[in-house]
Amino acid sequence: MFVRRFSAVALSVALSAVGLVASVGGSASATSLKTVTFAYDFPGPDFELTPIVVAQKLGYFTAAGLKVNVIFPPNTSTTTKLLATGGANIGFITTTDMGVAVSAGVPVESIGNYSMTNNWALFAKPGVSLTAAKIKSQLQGKTIFSYGDTWTNAMLPFVLKFAGLTTSQVKIVTNPTGNDLTDLLAGKVNVSTSTTNYEIPGFTGSGTKGTETTLLGTSVGAPNIPVWVYATTHSYANANGATLKAFMGAVSKATKWAAANPTAAATDFTNAYPKSGYTPAYNKQGWALTVPFLKNAAGKYFTQTNAQWSTLANALKSIQLITKVPAPSTYYTNAFLPAS
Repeated sequence: MFVRRFSAVALSVALSAVGLVASVGGSASATSLKTVTFAYDFPGPDFELTPIVVAQKLGYFTAAGLKVNVIFPPNTSTTTKLLATGGANIGFITTTDMGVAVSAGVPVESIGNYSMTNNWALFAKPGVSLTAAKIKSQLQGKTIFSYGDTWTNAMLPFVLKFAGLTTSQVKIVTNPTGNDLTDLLAGKVNVSTSTTNYEIPGFTGSGTKGTETTLLGTSVGAPNIPVWVYATTHSYANANGATLKAFMGAVSKATKWAAANPTAAATDFTNAYPKSGYTPAYNKQGWALTVPFLKNAAGKYFTQTNAQWSTLANALKSIQLITKVPAPSTYYTNAFLPAS
């Protein structure tokens, strides 16, 4: 789903952190602090980790009585498992991961939206047309890149349904360890899939002339729902409510600061993870493109609604990723969000 790439050195460092504590800045010696293990959704750091980095650097976690350690999973399917098995206390996952996990009986719940709208899209080389009106002819017989992640697996069926196509009429190239932009620009696929905040900086950094063609999934049938959330388990929430409130309070301060100071926040991320494999320019543009998706229409961060989870559940059932539509409250709680 994402244009996420990093060097072999960074990958080695990231993978070595799985199951181990990998602290991101801040003081790690204060024995009075409550330790929280935070699992990211990808096997290495990228700019969406910026609020966590800022909360460390500016001391928001310490002020809240927390020592937050960040770990990275071996693949994009492991963060929910880390939560369920106690390998992490709080995780960063997609809403579709949450929907599928709850359907499978995994005792996880979302404690706050990260983003508020769906910026997943289809992309093509400069000069290649992708439009809602002609999407059937533009996709039929074409190759479409997919990382095979839950989000893309959930979104593509809506696009194909909108286009009046079946999976037999396109070729979906699934490559969990690939790079959709690289394959697109090399002509290995006709269409790539990602979110705009990852794809656009990758295209900018590629040096390719022209403007990459972008067609938002919501323009061709995909539901407009948040992409990412902060999540935990029911058992951890029941026993550690004060800790979760402290965590979300600190993240709230950090997110607002990072949104108001995007260049400085991106620099903080780059400095915290200098071997991530991403350039400062990529981090700066990626975070700047992420900021507009962090607030809802009312200007609120994090707040979840019955409507978003009901939309998600019905969407997942319509494409048979889940068999039943539970009550929206099954998925989430806003109980740990700060008052403002």
